[in-house]
Amino acid sequence: MFTMRENHQRFLDSLKYQFLCCYPLHCIDWEAIPDNLTWEQQQQLVENTVLYALNQKYPVKISYQLNFLKRLLQHLERRYDEVHDSVYECYCAVQQRIAQDTTEKYAYKHYFQPALKVELTLRESKSFVAEGTTGLCSWQASIALADYLVENTHIVKEKCVLELGAGTGLCGMILVRCCGVRHILLTDGSRECVDLMKENVCRNFTEANETSDGLFVVNQSTLSLNKLEWGAIEDMKWPDSFAADVILAADVVYDDTVFESLTHAIDYVFKIRKDKCEMLLAATVRNEHTLQTFLNSLSQLHFRYVERDVIPLDKCNFYWDRTTPVKIFNITR
Repeated sequence: MFTMRENHQRFLDSLKYQFLCCYPLHCIDWEAIPDNLTWEQQQQLVENTVLYALNQKYPVKISYQLNFLKRLLQHLERRYDEVHDSVYECYCAVQQRIAQDTTEKYAYKHYFQPALKVELTLRESKSFVAEGTTGLCSWQASIALADYLVENTHIVKEKCVLELGAGTGLCGMILVRCCGVRHILLTDGSRECVDLMKENVCRNFTEANETSDGLFVVNQSTLSLNKLEWGAIEDMKWPDSFAADVILAADVVYDDTVFESLTHAIDYVFKIRKDKCEMLLAATVRNEHTLQTFLNSLSQLHFRYVERDVIPLDKCNFYWDRTTPVKIFNITR
């Protein structure tokens, strides 16, 4: 059993981590706000979220901050006769920044898991589609895949890992921090995504040694960044001594117009590895027919796929939106 103070601290920590990664407001358990908050503890609700030092330096979307404070005020006003002035003051201060925020194309998200010693800050697009790509923001399937691999490190530990459509680089950076990969190659077809990945890597791995452009040594792991167009994978220059043991891809099967080039890339890597590799695909199931069409195209190339269980909410390491289901497949041939 936890004491009243311990329960408050547990709620405060979870609320902070949810806020910093812009966890959807409808997914936050607002009813878990304790009924017996002291005056000081009410103040801590904003000190550990909107006023948190990391958010002041690298702010999450202003619109998210404002809506977060609206929801927080609604629940506090319903439960308490008085709400701490700092909550109202914070709301007014954020509201004044909305007009300025409309001119900003990018914001930040922060992913924390103290038990794993993970603290990652990513700059990413505020729009789902920007610069002609969807890869400039992180997607739930990427986090779900990272969560799965953190709980199944044997799949990637001391192996060479290739990620297709790596976007902001979130999944790969979590693997470097937690999973002991030997070499991870993060690729994307967008030059803007590759540049953003490099910026995020440099921000989060200050200890990294960049031995050449886009190639970093981080403790015992090597992390490489490369532009890769799936239909022209034969032309890509591979890092020295890199031979993919595991291929990763997350949220890449929402558009059936890219299936031919994507399956071509997967088939090419399996061929050069003489099928001595495996793939993990994480897909947000927005359209079951589209996903099945892609899986059928893999079957035609003699691939086998098996669905794996995502990490349940009560055991997850990172918060991600579960409103739309995510499926994870192990692919072999």
